[in-house]
Amino acid sequence: MMIKKIIFIMVLVVVGTVVFAQQNTLTVNITGIKSIKGNVYVYLYTSEDGFPIEISKASGFKKNKVIKNSMTVYFKNLESGTYAVSVYQDIDTNGKINQNFLGIPKEPVGVSNNAKGFMGPPKYEDAKFYLDTSKSFEIKLNKE
Repeated sequence: MMIKKIIFIMVLVVVGTVVFAQQNTLTVNITGIKSIKGNVYVYLYTSEDGFPIEISKASGFKKNKVIKNSMTVYFKNLESGTYAVSVYQDIDTNGKINQNFLGIPKEPVGVSNNAKGFMGPPKYEDAKFYLDTSKSFEIKLNKE
């Protein structure tokens, strides 16, 4: 009987550890929205593969209708690890980032750490952050 109790307690500890390991919430406050039109897309990346342009390689995303000059988006139950976030405002709701002939976005964009690109999009190395507890940060949209 005592062995069963010990095993039961050990199972509870292991299950509790797994459950608590995935309780991180990432809160992204998006500011700098100048045009109250369209949708804002927020993409969560777990590696540099595809960041920040290939949205099909993001590990998660949120889409919100723009109704004011700022908004907050939550990613819940995230495991501890390294992440980066990219955001764009799809003003004309065509589902893509409009770009000029040089590939420069014509719609507002931003990434975590408010990293800036030089002769191209921001690098994952500049935008990444480590999440090991619930965290909140701001991304200011810029029209490049």
